[in-house]
Amino acid sequence: MPPTLGAALGLGLRAVVRAPWLLAVGLVVGLAGQLLLWPAWATAWAVLGRAAVLASETAPLDPLAPLRGVVAAANAPRLVATVAGLLLVGLLAEALLRVAFLAGALPTLAGAAAGAPVAPRFAAGVAFGFPRVLAAAVLAFVLRLGASLFALVLALASAWVTARLAGGGASPLLAAAVAAALTLAVGVPLVLGTVADASVARAAVLGDGPAQALAGAADRFAARPGTFALAALVFAVAGIASAVSLRAAGAVATGFAGDTVHPLVTLGPMLMIGAAGAALAAALDLVRLGTIAALACAEDRAR
Repeated sequence: MPPTLGAALGLGLRAVVRAPWLLAVGLVVGLAGQLLLWPAWATAWAVLGRAAVLASETAPLDPLAPLRGVVAAANAPRLVATVAGLLLVGLLAEALLRVAFLAGALPTLAGAAAGAPVAPRFAAGVAFGFPRVLAAAVLAFVLRLGASLFALVLALASAWVTARLAGGGASPLLAAAVAAALTLAVGVPLVLGTVADASVARAAVLGDGPAQALAGAADRFAARPGTFALAALVFAVAGIASAVSLRAAGAVATGFAGDTVHPLVTLGPMLMIGAAGAALAAALDLVRLGTIAALACAEDRAR
């Protein structure tokens, strides 16, 4: 039987407190993942900028020449294929880096939550558990994709029914059905995403194979579905609330400067707020991973 949400959150927080160095590793992994996408954007901006300059030199009296040059370059098949290829490679490399981090971080968090003696679990997980965690992550991605497609179909069907009956004639029963469909469109991806994360956690912590890990995660979810659903909702709300709070703090911090202050003056506060946001996101991610690992692997001691 999985632990309650309160117990799982406590284990997740305890794991982060006992292994705080994972926060720095998570920050580095997140930054490296963003850097892997820069070659695609740099290539696109460089080519588009060069096209604008050449177009303005060709027709210096035409104010729209740079815009026409940018549009022509953006529609070039070679540029589109190059940028798309660089983006695909960057996204794939970012995903592999994330899987390597999970392969090391999940066993480390599980050991820290359990109070186990200090051991090189991160290095061992990355070195020996990466292939197993990668296979479980691929299966989890397929599960997430199916849930997203299911939600998209429900959302489109609800929109179609609402548009057809916008002029009147909708019964309360039909309205309730549309509301239920929209609720499922939001809830199913959240819940199945948590089950997918639990399967990855079982592969990393317990050494289960992909199918065995997914079956074990499904059994744990069936034992306490409300706990898994509430955990998904709690961390989704926490992520949104932290992002909104940091944006509001940034607006307040830079709003006092007004229009009379040079933009470079506000660069420092904006960088500090960005660093705080990255640190908060990494901390929330670690607590979420520790909580999911507890739900996927730990037993309720109260039973």
